[in-house]
Amino acid sequence: MKIGYRTAAFADRPVTEALQAIAEAGYNSVELCLESDGLNPLELTPAKITELRAQLDDLGLSVAAVSYQGLEDQLEVRRQRRYAAIDLLPQFGAPVFVVASRREEPARLHVQWDEALQLYSELGNLCAERDCILAVEPNPGLVIRNTEDLVRALRELDHPNVGATLDVAHAAVTGDDLPWSIYQLGGRLRHLHIADIRDGVHDHLVPGTGQIDFHTLHETLDSVGYNGPAVLDMNPGPGDPAAICREALVGFRQVWSD
Repeated sequence: MKIGYRTAAFADRPVTEALQAIAEAGYNSVELCLESDGLNPLELTPAKITELRAQLDDLGLSVAAVSYQGLEDQLEVRRQRRYAAIDLLPQFGAPVFVVASRREEPARLHVQWDEALQLYSELGNLCAERDCILAVEPNPGLVIRNTEDLVRALRELDHPNVGATLDVAHAAVTGDDLPWSIYQLGGRLRHLHIADIRDGVHDHLVPGTGQIDFHTLHETLDSVGYNGPAVLDMNPGPGDPAAICREALVGFRQVWSD
């Protein structure tokens, strides 16, 4: 299994510094988060992409996915960056583009739902042209907030290039049953975010320091034949991000081998 790390955890540190730290920690892949400093898809020049690809190759890092959620961006900016990001997928050799829905507005949630499905159908078509998969990630407080929403959306879409990102921390926060989630998603599960959770608080913890049953998670993923990457998803915050990056991998290896 490819074990990756999200560059978003390095907050405003240069992406070159983040990649160096991720490789030195022992990861073999990375998720490039286009909200990260130096990765704005509208500003990535061909020269910069070539430079980043060379660094990735030198460090032995493959690109597990490119992600862009942009929840803090204005809608038009978000739209432009999302389309620009899809154009970058082949240049980074990324098989998956991870996206999330908008923040929910209860009074017009049914309209937002239809808008989200229309958007994902369009983005799925664009990903198909680039031989990539759009992997939608549920997130508490968004239109598609949990696995049940995601399963429903994927069934309604029925698009061969639209699949799922399962964030086990988000699933724990929204009270999802992880084995049920994995069985329901089945072959549509294309990407995995790993972090721990304690007492339902949405604070991504180092694996093994919270309450998620990683042994059962591992067994269930094996039972459905999941062979995609596992990407450690730590929140940016106080402390040395390189140290947290190392701690997360140590913790993951311990809970994954138990």
